Amino acid sequence: MKLWTYIKDEALKNPSQTIQEDNSEITFEETIIFAEQFAKKIRGEKCCAVLCVSETAAAIGILTCVAAGVTAIPLPYRYGEKYFNRIINAVNPTCMITDLTGKLDVIFLPDSGYVSPEEKPAFIMFSSGTTGKPKGIMLSEKNIISNIKGISLYFNIKNDDSILISRPLFHCAVMVGEFFISLVKGVKIHFYSDNFNPFTYAELIKEKNITIFCGTPTMMRAFSRLRNKTTSLPLKNIAISGEYMSDETATKLKKAFPHANIYYVYGLTEASPRVAYLPPENFGEGKLSVGRPLKSVKIKILKEDGSLAKTNETGVLWVKGGNVMLGYFNDKKKTEETIKDGWLKTGDVAYIDERGFLNIKGRSDDMIIRAGMNIYPQAIEEILKTDLKVKDVFVYGVPDKNEGMKIAMKISGNFADEKEVREMCLSRLPSFEVPTIIEIVDEINKTGFGKIIRGDKNV
Repeated sequence: MKLWTYIKDEALKNPSQTIQEDNSEITFEETIIFAEQFAKKIRGEKCCAVLCVSETAAAIGILTCVAAGVTAIPLPYRYGEKYFNRIINAVNPTCMITDLTGKLDVIFLPDSGYVSPEEKPAFIMFSSGTTGKPKGIMLSEKNIISNIKGISLYFNIKNDDSILISRPLFHCAVMVGEFFISLVKGVKIHFYSDNFNPFTYAELIKEKNITIFCGTPTMMRAFSRLRNKTTSLPLKNIAISGEYMSDETATKLKKAFPHANIYYVYGLTEASPRVAYLPPENFGEGKLSVGRPLKSVKIKILKEDGSLAKTNETGVLWVKGGNVMLGYFNDKKKTEETIKDGWLKTGDVAYIDERGFLNIKGRSDDMIIRAGMNIYPQAIEEILKTDLKVKDVFVYGVPDKNEGMKIAMKISGNFADEKEVREMCLSRLPSFEVPTIIEIVDEINKTGFGKIIRGDKNV
């Protein structure tokens, strides 16, 4: 089944349902008609970036690519030029759908140099790469359909619900787990394209009678601190993902939203993205996990020696199913390292407990997961080393009970103080990659071969 046929047929079961943002409104039927008409402008193109200020415009741009059968690259306008230009330069798309001119339009890039993969992806979704280059994750139509259907089996939402989508569609969890699932389920959609503001969220949720909200633990913690406001909100279903969460945070959130079903979900872009979910009845019960895999997903835990881990034994999580990506864009070696016989190596250290629930302990590499973003310390280091004042730099994650993870950095070089280092970081990095903790040191500890000793945080 084609992705467009699936989304179109399901969305048109609720043709008068609406997509809203600020004072604008468009029905599902109008959205489908517009996307099909607009698709004629890009039909035959190889790859189309979608860069929009408005998330409604981005949503229509993404649907246009799906309708045209053109590989789509959603870009995050909110994360700034430095970040989305990295992605554009890494792929060289043949065209771009954008609203930067004040209306939704297509810009053609005839000298793009885009090289088509062997198997055409429906989407190339991006996260930071370990070498400073963005990492393109190729997802097929089959991947997306498999995950939408898997989510729809457990996420108890329907056409009298309304969802506030506050994060960019650049995130696979938002595009698939919020936008596409809402179209398929007939849920009223409200987009919010500005930066996170818990007070604004509370006002919107109350004013628009929002019943569904999805966010990271950091977002939800900030939201839950609004005194006496959260308990009176009409929220029925909350999905939390994008970061690791403590039992303490789960207890606080359950207390803040006593009338809502809270799902703690786990996934990664390479799995389109959903892998597992914790049912609401198990949330906040004292032993937090990410619960059960989707019915369409198989999981296994492998120990260092390659053998299967037993109950409560820790190892690396592997995932198999129709949702597993095609591979990494223009990186055959990395693809072969990550996918073995259809099994995806997630890089997450995990175990399966006596209940059969999946528990995530952390990463087997140095990746930092912060506010739903995958941040690679080595990517930040490589970019900062391009500044002539920098002699050496070491970036790492620090657990934080309020923020999930903080980015910390030790740096040596010609700097007067921390303020000067921070200004240098702000000039070269998107805001979400700028370290919270900065320490100027004389030297960075290294091995005899000149490699940073990444386990040594006490330089």
